[in-house]
Amino acid sequence: MSRADATALLAALQVADTAFPSGGFAYSWGLEAAAAEGVVDRASFGDWLEGEMAGRWTGFDRPLVAAAFRAADAEAVLAIDLRADRAFWAETLRRQSAEAGQAFLAAAARLGDPAATALRAAALEGRGAVHLPVAQGAVFRSLGLSETLALAASSHAARQSLAGAAVRLGLAGAIEAQRTIARLGPGMSAGLEPPTDMAPAPFAPLSEIAALRPPETRLFAN
Repeated sequence: MSRADATALLAALQVADTAFPSGGFAYSWGLEAAAAEGVVDRASFGDWLEGEMAGRWTGFDRPLVAAAFRAADAEAVLAIDLRADRAFWAETLRRQSAEAGQAFLAAAARLGDPAATALRAAALEGRGAVHLPVAQGAVFRSLGLSETLALAASSHAARQSLAGAAVRLGLAGAIEAQRTIARLGPGMSAGLEPPTDMAPAPFAPLSEIAALRPPETRLFAN
């Protein structure tokens, strides 16, 4: 591994870590409501996580991360973000994605990243929501990651966020959650190839329907 590759890997590990102040870890992405309604429990959490990664990350985040990564400038990124904004079915998830994206941009901008600074300014001016996967794609390129490494960082952050939510909700123990993530690893690696279809097409009906009916008591932001 070259020094440049090692530097990019360290950057990817930093921004995909649970310690990075990204808004993505503040939400359960529908899991809290699904658990409150009995749709997801300890026995079915692994299947739910697999479905979320296949239906939401692969179908929605992955093409958006790649498209934003390849975008020529901030205006092109904002055009991609508009496509993302129109693809949501559940308003709760649309709002959470935008809030998480802006939190991610705020953290990256405070660390001096120019792409994050420009996109955050555009969001504050009301020129775009800048959803989380769009923000990730633009910032990961700015940090010097390859497209494959950018997709890996986004996938890792999504899995850790969902697994962490399950642990906090009592749907899995820490080791059990990590075992589930490891089980999904081989299947998810296929999604790290740069996609050719950039159209976001999420399909995660359990979490989307649950997100429309938030629980009366909430542990996560909503």
